[in-house]
Amino acid sequence: MKPLSKAGVFALMLAASLTVMVGSAITPALLDISQHYNMEDSAAWLTTLPSLGVVLFAPLAGKFIDKSGPYRALCTGLILYGGLGITAIWLDGTVLVLADRILLGGATAVVMSSATGLLAEFFEGEKRLKMMALQGMSIEAGGIIFLSIGGILGSFGWQFPFLLYLLGWIALVFLLSFVPFTKKETAEEAEADEGSSSEKIWPVLLSAMLAMTIFFVTMVSVPFYLAEHFHMTSTGTGYFLAMISLVAVISASQMPKVVNKISDYSTLMTGFFLFGGGYLLLGLNQTSLLLAVGAGILIGFGFGFTIPLANHMTVEKSSTANRGKNLAYFSSAVFLGQFLSSFVDSISDDLSIVYLLTASAGLLISAIYFITLKNVRTGVQKMKSPSEG
Repeated sequence: MKPLSKAGVFALMLAASLTVMVGSAITPALLDISQHYNMEDSAAWLTTLPSLGVVLFAPLAGKFIDKSGPYRALCTGLILYGGLGITAIWLDGTVLVLADRILLGGATAVVMSSATGLLAEFFEGEKRLKMMALQGMSIEAGGIIFLSIGGILGSFGWQFPFLLYLLGWIALVFLLSFVPFTKKETAEEAEADEGSSSEKIWPVLLSAMLAMTIFFVTMVSVPFYLAEHFHMTSTGTGYFLAMISLVAVISASQMPKVVNKISDYSTLMTGFFLFGGGYLLLGLNQTSLLLAVGAGILIGFGFGFTIPLANHMTVEKSSTANRGKNLAYFSSAVFLGQFLSSFVDSISDDLSIVYLLTASAGLLISAIYFITLKNVRTGVQKMKSPSEG
């Protein structure tokens, strides 16, 4: 196994953290930016279209990664990420701006998938699981840091938050400096490896999409919930969301230990159960801020037990030959979940109903996992019994 220094790990974590800010980097200055582009009535598209771009370009990104190898793909993705991100400052016209945001999502699909693919090449087994957990922590920590920096930059002018996208080029410098080049696997090696992992990947991708949909309902609705029931200002809301992200970082750090004790699918089951419990508290609570904080903690733990783990499971269930494609599909599932959360939020004007329905979904998925795991274990025991007898 090729060695990777701490600086190399940092380079890959920095690249991974860029994915979470693709839409949110400009959020603190969204009002000023939308006014500049004369898009006040469709400002949300500026933040959501990159997610749609990830979904649309994920298949092409996967083919590109499998063909060129994750190292070259990540270099290309980081170049495009920085270039497309900063270009928006000089674009004029709604169509050009929105097209640029969609293409930025395509670059993000390449960055997210190839960064994970590179990690998978340098680590195996339990160390790989820990690196995937660290990647999940980096993504959430990046959300906290970049949102804060974006707010500071936005105070200087509408265009300054776009400078954050240049971190893609900084990540490229770190990548070239500290991450050893990995050659693309030969056709013979890929063919030999193909048979080593042929498990179905779609249940994991479905879990990732559902987990992100459930989690992101918080991001699109909680500001209104806190303002309505607790008269919380934007500053307080920012602290609340940062708290959820911090809990997600902590839970992701503990996720490998949980997996080692109760297995991967049992940990996913636990994550969805925590989601359900968190949204149940939100749906039933309209008076206690302490209960709202408790709900946020449960939801944060739900994230840490699902998304980073599903990322790791995608790698484990892939061969080297199809890893890039599967990781691109994982990226598509995650960002599709973000996109779908807006539709969940629009089910009702009453957030209590939205939260109770979301809680029901989380608990139902957890119950399905429980029944499925129980049936699998029962089947295994029946298969062992004749031989033991």
